[in-house]
This record gives sequence, structure tokens and C-alpha cells, in this order.
Amino acid sequence: MVKSFKILLTLVIAAGLLAMCSIKPGLQLPDPIVVRSVPDVDGFELRHTGFGASVTGAFQPHFSLDDALLANYSFVIYRDRIYRHAGPGSVVVRPRANNATPYLVEEIADRPDEKSKGMSSLSIRERDQRGLLGIRYLESGQVEEESGAVGQHAMAFVRKVLLTQAPAGIQPYATAPVTQTPLRAGNGDPPLQGGDGCPPAYRIFKADTPHQFDAGAWAFRPRRNVDSFACTDNFIVIESGDGARLLLDLLDADGAHLFQSAVALPFDERANVTVQRLRVNGERLQVDLHVHPGKHPDGKPRARQRLRLVISMTPPEPAPEPAALPETESSATAAAEQ
Repeated sequence: MVKSFKILLTLVIAAGLLAMCSIKPGLQLPDPIVVRSVPDVDGFELRHTGFGASVTGAFQPHFSLDDALLANYSFVIYRDRIYRHAGPGSVVVRPRANNATPYLVEEIADRPDEKSKGMSSLSIRERDQRGLLGIRYLESGQVEEESGAVGQHAMAFVRKVLLTQAPAGIQPYATAPVTQTPLRAGNGDPPLQGGDGCPPAYRIFKADTPHQFDAGAWAFRPRRNVDSFACTDNFIVIESGDGARLLLDLLDADGAHLFQSAVALPFDERANVTVQRLRVNGERLQVDLHVHPGKHPDGKPRARQRLRLVISMTPPEPAPEPAALPETESSATAAAEQ
């Protein structure tokens, strides 16, 4: 027991010394150190220290917020917001308020100058125990396992220290049963701002990438840019994707994520799609699509189209197991002989 404690203490001290030392250009980066792994972690806080355009120019964190979200924990706290997963690849964003977590993942710009080669240290700490769980160094262009994606290297290290059962990366949207009915195209386009049937405060926030749906008290951030949205009663449908594969998310006015589905459309991916006339009855979602399919090869615009989607929100019942075949006389005789 004493020997194990001494080994652990030695690792912690060594890791602390590595974190305090600056790295000289041209030297090989130290190997990652995992002091201790923690099971069943729901989320962590991400912090970037020493980065900024006024200090480091184009030197940006290697383990970005996008990388942290791709790690696929239930939530990530970053700056003054908390990002909670809501279906594959998307999150509901709220003010941080009193939300907290014992785990801090911090990336520090070790050498904020032109000779730094984009070096940084990534440390993982447990606040309650004031203990270092792991540390590794990152550098622009470093290659591991034939991959030069530094953010993915960092994500793999975080998942090695803060254990979670959820798989990393973007999981695909499910595809619910849907019927598509053509409608009369009409003469007018939907409004460019706001959503059909929605409060005037709702908007698409385009300052961040991907573009988010902003309801004021909360926001919804899918993996693709939000293109349009529509409302009815207490429901909001948010549309992303493209003209060939639409991605629909249904939320309520408080930001609770209720349902999502991908829908294959008979258009080119460059078609401009806007959702309108949302209806929800508890078992199905109905929404109309206003579509600008793009242009003909000669450059003339194609005629606008409208479709009505009716999507079943009831999970399909599992297929019944095949009934056992009745035992015949010959099979019973063969079993008896064995």
C-alpha cells in the first residue's frame, strides 16, 4: 500500500513539473501521463488559458469546444454556458448559472510566440481532491497513429482519463416513417426573418458556427447550420441539413428536446428549404416545406415547390419472434435415438 502510494505520488509530482516547464522548440514532446482514470463521468468544464488574437495571433486551442462536444459526454461547461447533448450531434445551450462539475480540462498556451510551433499543455484535474488526473502536450501538425488531427488526439486522451460509455464522434439521426405529399406551390415566398407561427424574439444566431436557433433563454445548436424553424402552441421544429437530406428537431418552448429525424428529399443538396405550418398531435409531426430547387443547367431558376411531411413519432414495435415449429414424429424419434 505504501509502495503504491509512493508510485502515485511520484507520478503526480512528475506531471506537475512537466506542467510548470516550458518546452524548447525542436525537442520531442513528453509522453502523455495518466495518473488516474475516473469511471462514469457525465461531463467536464473546458478552459483555455493564454490564447487570444492579441497575444498568439493565429494560434488557437487544439482541443476546441467542437472537439469537446464530439467527445460525447452528457454536458460540457465552457465559459458562461453549459452545452447539454440533445440527440445525436446536437446540444441545447443555456447560461451556466450554478451548474458545476468536479472535472476541469484546461489547455494552456505554453509558448505564445512565433517560435511556439503551436505548443500547448492539456491537463485534467479533479477539483474536490485538488488532484492531477492526467497531462499531455500538444503541437500543431503532430501525427499519431498516422493521423494529424490534433483535436482528435486530445479528445482520445480526455476520454482515456474521464471514462464514459458513450461512443465518440457524430452519431447519425434516426429515420422515422414519413409520407410526402406535393402541395400547390403558391405565389409568395416565406418571410426571410423569423419562423412561421413563432414569437418575434426567436431568431437564427449566425455569429457562431454552426448557426444556432436562439430562443433568448436558451439556444439549440445542431451539427449543421440552422436554416429555418416553425412553431405551433408549445412546439418548435428546427430545420438543418440540405435539400437532399433534411434534419428536423422538435423541442418545446422550454428547450426540452422531444424528437428528431432525418428525411430524404427528392431535390439537389443545394435546394433551399424552409419549414412552415407545424402541427403536432402527440403521435405525429406534420410540417410543410417551401422549396427553391435551384437553377436549370441554362441558369434559369426552377419553379418553387411545396411538400407536406407527416412523420410518425411513435417508435416502431419490435418484430415478433418466429413461433417454434411443431415437433414432428420423425424429429421426436431422432431426438430419442440421440
